[in-house]
Amino acid sequence: MIYIDPPYNTGKDFVYKDNFHNSIKNYLEQTGQIDSEGNKLSTNSGTSGRYHSDWLSMTYSRLKLARNLLSEDGAIFISIDENESANLESLCKEIFGEDNFIGELIWIKKFSPQNDANYFSLNHESILCFAKSKPNFRRNLLPMTEEQINRYTNLDNDPRGVWQSDNLTVATYNELYDYAIKTPSGRIVNPVEGRCWAVPKNRFEQLVKEDRVWFGKDGRNVPRLKRFLSETKQGRVPISILHYDEVGHTQSASQELKQLFSNKKYFDFPKPVRLIEYLISIVTDKDDVVLDFFAGSGTTAHALLNKNKQGNRI
Repeated sequence: MIYIDPPYNTGKDFVYKDNFHNSIKNYLEQTGQIDSEGNKLSTNSGTSGRYHSDWLSMTYSRLKLARNLLSEDGAIFISIDENESANLESLCKEIFGEDNFIGELIWIKKFSPQNDANYFSLNHESILCFAKSKPNFRRNLLPMTEEQINRYTNLDNDPRGVWQSDNLTVATYNELYDYAIKTPSGRIVNPVEGRCWAVPKNRFEQLVKEDRVWFGKDGRNVPRLKRFLSETKQGRVPISILHYDEVGHTQSASQELKQLFSNKKYFDFPKPVRLIEYLISIVTDKDDVVLDFFAGSGTTAHALLNKNKQGNRI
């Protein structure tokens, strides 16, 4: 796995004046933005007249190298904001291939709006994820949180343990799945208009025999499916919205650094350790290697130390 948090090219944070590059001219030609003689074929918005070229050159060469360093089942996560997100996605699709795009994660980084914002209060950042080879990519299930586990109860003292009820209707209508159901109280219920039951009638009757349907305490409610905690213990599927409650926010990240550096501020835009731990949990297994070649405040190393203390040995 590779995680990087490159400069966002805001006009204040771009300081990479080096000669490590694979000419951006190659990239612009390949993506149809200039011809073979260097003439522009499209118009870009500029920043101090640079038309993003410094940032693109710096990023392009490093992503090319990053792809070579990834294992065949590896993935890269890249943090970015709105200034270069479109350009970054284009670069990644050029280097890793469109078919290897795994997804865009949205990190909700603030818990309050920016009231002095000119247009919108930008409370999120993006994290792009690309695989070296999507057919080889494997994501892990995440441990269920205590809050999620506490949603499971056992209202009917089922010997199979705690459960929570789930919707038994779907929006993809099929007339074969649209039938009347008689509840234990004798009430007749049908799916709401435009929806149908999630299973055919014979399967529903089997679920009732298996005591997998919940009609409410008085037996009058619209039926719902009982899902047992014992059946979902393997974990939860990662979602694309990363909320600060689970992975931290910008203020918690700054506070973590202040604790490490005696209240001195050395980095302006650190990431919270929990955010990197979350990403590591999604794609790594024992003895995997994690790389962060921007490194910054060392948050990735901090996250790895925490994971290894838990016995993961990454």
